[in-house]
Amino acid sequence: MLKKLITLLLLATIISCSSGEEDIEVDPNLTLSEQVDQLIDQNRYEDALSLLREEDPQNPDTRFLLEKTHLNYGLHSMNTFDQTEMRTRMNNALLQFVEVLKINPDNQMARDQIIQIMDIYSTIPDREPEPEVLEALREVGFDY
Repeated sequence: MLKKLITLLLLATIISCSSGEEDIEVDPNLTLSEQVDQLIDQNRYEDALSLLREEDPQNPDTRFLLEKTHLNYGLHSMNTFDQTEMRTRMNNALLQFVEVLKINPDNQMARDQIIQIMDIYSTIPDREPEPEVLEALREVGFDY
């Protein structure tokens, strides 16, 4: 009996953990902002950006949502631990923060995160972001 109970609890835990990772279909009847928020909550940043590409990039609401999505994407890239992909994640984070600054040059959080990542790179001999990332950083005023 105890074995069955443990098995059922283990199975329930596995099911609940796996179902939490599944993507929930975004309701097209939601506002654009609500759809983007839902995609961000699911860490589906590419989907959110794809949705926003269909909108007018000069619209202030669209610009705000793009800034928000890129910022969250960058933070997610920084904070998702996978040692084998650290350089790839940091390059992506830096590029996302560059996109934030292209939209809003005054976004201090993006600036602070770039500085933090580059400070870490400075402690690692013979390591730096990809050349195209360094070029993108220069375009928004960072000269590394």
